[in-house]
Amino acid sequence: MALPNKILPGFSVALYAQPLANPTPLTLAQLSTVASVAAIAVSGNLVQVEAVPAFGQDDAVANFSVAGSRQSDKIPVQSAPTSMTITAAWNPGDAVINTLIRTDAASGTVDRTFVISATEGANIVYYSFVGRVSQFQVDGAPGAESKCTFTIHPRGNLFGWCNNA
Repeated sequence: MALPNKILPGFSVALYAQPLANPTPLTLAQLSTVASVAAIAVSGNLVQVEAVPAFGQDDAVANFSVAGSRQSDKIPVQSAPTSMTITAAWNPGDAVINTLIRTDAASGTVDRTFVISATEGANIVYYSFVGRVSQFQVDGAPGAESKCTFTIHPRGNLFGWCNNA
């Protein structure tokens, strides 16, 4: 089975964010190129999250009108990248979460390349996409570890899969 079709339990998954305050997102061709994507998937760009939610594609939604009445339905022959809501430990000193992610959410206009790496032994599958961050919230619950949540929304059809095997 080809490695990108084999993301199964047992793979270790991590999320990375393209660095810089004003990043230049990868192009569609670069999003499927290991050399371009692996350059982002390095320890300095790691987003310290509790878990990476489901990622990839989901069925697209179509809205249409029938006799003046608005209808909607899932169309299984099309697909759309899914948004990801993420929970992380809140640490104001974390440069990636506080400086990049939180600032991006406050702006609402920064397109940034994100990379998810799924690793099993020496095999790595990369899912990369261009997205915007929104809805950044800090929950400083007393008596518990402070958390932050944010959502990454993919932009258009700017995503790609590649692997090192």
